Amino acid sequence: MKRLPKIMLVTAALVLIICALLLSGLRFFLPYINDYRTQIAARFEQTSGIPIEIGHLDAAWHSFGPSLTINQVVIRSDMLDADAEKISIELDVWRSLFSLRWRFRDLTFYQLNVDYKVPLDKDSPLDTDQQFGSFDDLFLRKFDNFTLKNSQISFLTPSEQKTTLLLPELSWLNQPGRHRAQGYVSLETINKQHGFLQVKLDLTDKNDILSDGTIYLQADNIDMQPWLSRWLRDNSGLQDANFSLSSWVTLKDSRIQSGLLQLRQGEANWEMDHAAHNLQVNDLLLRMRRQGNGWLFDIPELDTVKTDEYIWPMGSLSVLYLPSSSKYKHNDHWRIRAKNIQLERLSEILPTFSFLTPEMVQDWQHRQPMGLISSFAVDLTPDMPEHTQIDMDWHDVSWKKWKSLPSMNGFSGVLVGDKQRGVVSFSVADGEIDYQPMSESDKPMFAKPLNITKARGHIFWRALEDNFELWSDKLDIQATSLWVNGQFRYQQQGQQKPDLNILAGIRLDDAGQAWRYFPQTLMGQDLANYLTSAIIAGRVDEASLLFRGSPEDFPFYQNNGQFQVFVPLRDATFEYDPHWPAIFNLDIDLNFQRQGLFMSAPTLKLDKAIATDVHADIADYADSMLKINANIAGTGQQIHDYFMLSPMKESIGETLDILQIDGNVAGSLALSIPLEPEKQVVAEGTVKLNHNDIYIKSIDSQLKQVSGQFSFVNGNLTSNTLQGSWFGQPIDLSFTTHEKKKHYQVDIQLAGHWLAEKINAIPENLRQKLQGKIDWQSTVGITIPEHAGTKTALDIQLNSDISQLKHQFSDIDPQLLSKLKTLSAQAQGSTEQLAIYGDIGKLIGFNSEWQLGNQQVSLLKGQISPWKDTIPQLPKSSLLQIDLPEISDPKWLMLLGQLDIDTPASKAGDMRFDYPHTIKFTTPSITLGGQQWKQLALTVDQTASGFSLQANSPDIRASLNMPHDKYWQLAIDYLYFNPLSTLTPTSDKTVNSASQIYHFASWPTLNVLCRECWISGYKLGQITATLQPKGHTLQLTGGTLNNSATQLKLDAIWQSGSENKTQLAGTLQGERFDDTAAYYGVLVPIIESPYVIEFDVNWRDTPWSPDVSSLNGLLTAQLGKGAISEMGGGNAGRLLRLMSFDALLRKLRFDFRDTFSNDFNFDSIKATAKLTKGVLSTENTFIDGLIADIKLSGQINLLQRKINMEVVVTPELSATVGVATAFAVNPIVGAAVFAASKVFGPLWSKISVIRYHITGSLDEPKIDEVLRQLKENEK
Repeated sequence: MKRLPKIMLVTAALVLIICALLLSGLRFFLPYINDYRTQIAARFEQTSGIPIEIGHLDAAWHSFGPSLTINQVVIRSDMLDADAEKISIELDVWRSLFSLRWRFRDLTFYQLNVDYKVPLDKDSPLDTDQQFGSFDDLFLRKFDNFTLKNSQISFLTPSEQKTTLLLPELSWLNQPGRHRAQGYVSLETINKQHGFLQVKLDLTDKNDILSDGTIYLQADNIDMQPWLSRWLRDNSGLQDANFSLSSWVTLKDSRIQSGLLQLRQGEANWEMDHAAHNLQVNDLLLRMRRQGNGWLFDIPELDTVKTDEYIWPMGSLSVLYLPSSSKYKHNDHWRIRAKNIQLERLSEILPTFSFLTPEMVQDWQHRQPMGLISSFAVDLTPDMPEHTQIDMDWHDVSWKKWKSLPSMNGFSGVLVGDKQRGVVSFSVADGEIDYQPMSESDKPMFAKPLNITKARGHIFWRALEDNFELWSDKLDIQATSLWVNGQFRYQQQGQQKPDLNILAGIRLDDAGQAWRYFPQTLMGQDLANYLTSAIIAGRVDEASLLFRGSPEDFPFYQNNGQFQVFVPLRDATFEYDPHWPAIFNLDIDLNFQRQGLFMSAPTLKLDKAIATDVHADIADYADSMLKINANIAGTGQQIHDYFMLSPMKESIGETLDILQIDGNVAGSLALSIPLEPEKQVVAEGTVKLNHNDIYIKSIDSQLKQVSGQFSFVNGNLTSNTLQGSWFGQPIDLSFTTHEKKKHYQVDIQLAGHWLAEKINAIPENLRQKLQGKIDWQSTVGITIPEHAGTKTALDIQLNSDISQLKHQFSDIDPQLLSKLKTLSAQAQGSTEQLAIYGDIGKLIGFNSEWQLGNQQVSLLKGQISPWKDTIPQLPKSSLLQIDLPEISDPKWLMLLGQLDIDTPASKAGDMRFDYPHTIKFTTPSITLGGQQWKQLALTVDQTASGFSLQANSPDIRASLNMPHDKYWQLAIDYLYFNPLSTLTPTSDKTVNSASQIYHFASWPTLNVLCRECWISGYKLGQITATLQPKGHTLQLTGGTLNNSATQLKLDAIWQSGSENKTQLAGTLQGERFDDTAAYYGVLVPIIESPYVIEFDVNWRDTPWSPDVSSLNGLLTAQLGKGAISEMGGGNAGRLLRLMSFDALLRKLRFDFRDTFSNDFNFDSIKATAKLTKGVLSTENTFIDGLIADIKLSGQINLLQRKINMEVVVTPELSATVGVATAFAVNPIVGAAVFAASKVFGPLWSKISVIRYHITGSLDEPKIDEVLRQLKENEK
């Protein structure tokens, strides 16, 4: 023991000597170490297994130990390449010896560049022995500390982007069981540097593994893109992601135990579907911790997140993940809890998780859900779905349609349950459900999205073993115009067919919106399209829906289920075919039963017609055929109007427009309407006539009391023989129509056996003179073209047998009609132009060309002439030529006037008739105005200002100018008018003459100028007058007659009302009475006497046929100095006999034959006479004679031709008897003067007064002398 200190001393000295030798050797060796760098590199490679290249070595010895500087170090391996510009090593020998491990005073790597060739796997553990081998042992255990300066580590990020980790300065301290580090790091990619990250680590190891400790990271505005996966970077359109963050990670047993990530501030920008998105955070906390074998992730506050400028609501999110949980049979289990999650905010960030759930995110993007999930809790075991439980509450959720899920909005509700049982309570407010398919080839369930205004209900489910049930006891849905409430139950037992029961009540405010709810895929597209266009308006109350059976068996062709929808449609507007008129105010029941639709209505209106017992059925949807049957009643006009609104407008409608039926009509209608497009509707039925009136538009006439029926199939009509009355006579009528390829043909057959005296179309006065039977037949062919531009063709034929017709016209050959025998006429052309021609008994032929227009008929040209074995040729120009036979009875004209008056107005409205501008009439003879006019030719010309009429015959040459807005002008160059008219009593005249009514209202004002007029054989000279109508009166004013012998001024009024009345007033004057009489071919005894005669007379009847019994008026006459010569005969004698003056003068001559000379001279004759009812009376007719004065008074009854007159003759004793002037117009004065000159004899000077009384008839008057007073008796 005593030697132990010595041994230790010797040993220590020995060690010191060895150390001294070693240190001396090192001092000597170290400066030359570069010479041995190859051997050193080989030894290092042999020891570590890592190839190394060294460019240069520098070494020295210091008091603390050696220092070594290694330059240009290069290491190459399969996993990495590394090089360093310089490695500075200072070994603390003394500390190393005391601690028995390497202690470095300084270990610094300058510009160390490490390039990892493999990506950093996010799943790699923290222990990297398998990858980096001895590097871990070297840096974590062999080195007690080291420093990296201006170094960098290059590696592939998870996005496979080449990234460089810049290490400006990093210090690492290794202690036994503990490892600490701090410093700054920065990431650099090819394009940019991504900021600096402060790192602090405090880790412990167990069994040479870093297993426990804390990692702290802090960074400001660091670019996170390199740390994201390449899929996320490329497919999310990420543009930048810069965040300021702090993170604490706790490790335990080489696993992350918990963590806290605080994103203090930052944002990310990306583009998705051409839309820019933005994420901003402000102090967002993300917590995680282990819970058992799983993880609990928690974000306590979501309102620190802002996406696309929208702040998230105050909510939270937590997720518990339990992998291989024993509670769930070692299956992964998830528990998710969330509050106040705005779905549209998830839509903006969900693409960042596409690498986790790509299909789900894709569906989410298409559906674009929106709304608020107020609470969400789900327990999910993917491999054990029967253990899934969910509790969810949402408000105003919406999404777009995608795949088989329809769109929805305004959806709120609560869902509680699991796979075995549960309930959904929901409500919808102003929502929309869109069932439109995504593919155009798929047929949509509904035509348009369903607009839900309000809906609520509870739906339950239960799944026990093989039995599944889904039901609701009360569902209430209100949509556009629709209100449905009811219940349903769906059951399926094992592999059996499912069973569905539905019972619902339906209410529809506007049936025009029903098309929205037709299930097109179930009822068929054709039926859905038909009902969509058919139901325009209406309402439905208390409709019912019943379904019972398996949906797989629908529509229950085997009667193994029940489906019925009964819809009482009221006040509806229904268009059963788009080309037929819609039905208004319709009450109809629609019964959808299995595979058919059956509709019925007791009555409905077809426009204004009434249909009863209406049935419209689709027996089977597969047949796509709607059949409608109904009885129709209405007026003929209503039936016509209805078909004019239908596709049969150009067939039945046009036919009923030609044959216009008046009165009530009954019939039936059957329509077969194919629901498939481009197929034709078949319409058929019957129309029954029962004493109806039919107006034939094409001939402007009406059939009365027509009975019979006709049937139709589409445009083809066929009638039986219709019987009726036409113009008061029976008629048989039948017609057929045919639809041709290019036109529509209407054929009408007419026949009648008529009694002429009963044809009410003939005026009464003419019909009374006809008797006998007329047999006739007619056919009318109407060709209606297919195209509107083509004209409608007409072909009309008429054949009539008039051989049994007789007449009672006295001046017409009574055998004329029987000689004519037949009447044949034919009309051909179109509705615009028509040629009408034919003959009457092969004696008279006619030919004409007509132009037909709207409310206008124009005769273009025409010819009527005696028959010459062929149809007369039409004139070459626009002219109507009428060659009339001889007309001798003036009653013909009265007959024509009666025909014109009695012709009824056209039933088609006011029809304008146009004729050629020139119309020419010729006749060999015509009796008119009491005169027979020979070889008369009348030509009427239409001019721009009006019309003109030219008359030429041996008796007249005249022209009548008839302007539209001026007085008519009648200019007569020559007129010879000698009517057979005399003043005759009423008993000799016909009563009709006075009662004939003339209508002056339409007569124009006429100015008349006659240059040479002969009236009744007298040459009157020049005549002028103006005829002006005023109501029922025709007034003549300014009438004058001038010739060399006389001047006449005349005014007249002709009134025609209940009877004709005529009034004349005027003045007749001349220089010599005898010259005036001689001008008119009359010899009178009054000579050389100027005269003035004034008259104002009136009578009942026409001007040319006065009624003597109604003759009234006043006559005055004043003659100047003249004489009454020897009385002659002729007309003057007749005038004197009228007044009985010839008998008076014979009497005077006999009594005083010695006193009277040949002439009776007078100074004047003055007379005033009054006419009263045909009686001429005078009281003061006075002749101032040279030898005597004569006064006449009394009456002459012109009607009875009797005279009763007193004559007083007073001789002038101092006067010499002169010769009287010529006999003039006044027969009374003339006779008196003549008598005074002839009767007074030699005893004249002895007589004071002589009185005569003339009585008797005008033909044989009786003259009695009642007084002769002598002069001596006066004394």
